[in-house]
Amino acid sequence: MLKRIILFILVIGIIASIAFYMWNKPHKDIAAAKEDFILTSTDFYKEYVANETTANTKYLDKVIAVEGTISAIELENADEPTVALTTGTADMTVSCGFKKELLNEIKKLKQNDKIKIKGKCDGMGMFGVVITQCSLIK
Repeated sequence: MLKRIILFILVIGIIASIAFYMWNKPHKDIAAAKEDFILTSTDFYKEYVANETTANTKYLDKVIAVEGTISAIELENADEPTVALTTGTADMTVSCGFKKELLNEIKKLKQNDKIKIKGKCDGMGMFGVVITQCSLIK
């Protein structure tokens, strides 16, 4: 019985150690990371429409640099301003969420500007492909 209690405590300790490590693991600095893929917003969207499963395997959680034309700028949520890039399909965009620290830079952008954005791919959303933790590439 004592061996089981010791084994149980040991297992709980290992699980707690792993959980603590994962919780405190440093997050990847997307802005400083090298891009895994560089493509246009239209091509990026087309790959997702053609086969979402294949696109997720290729792009999900990867650092993506996307070049495109701004179709909309959404500043309602100051904690995550969003820039939508055109995809060539009406009402479908590549939605790029930025950190609030970049709000002033986002406010300088205008609809129809051509820009390059780098961020982490979160996959397909309701209105197109979603990229988060974005930064502008100058």
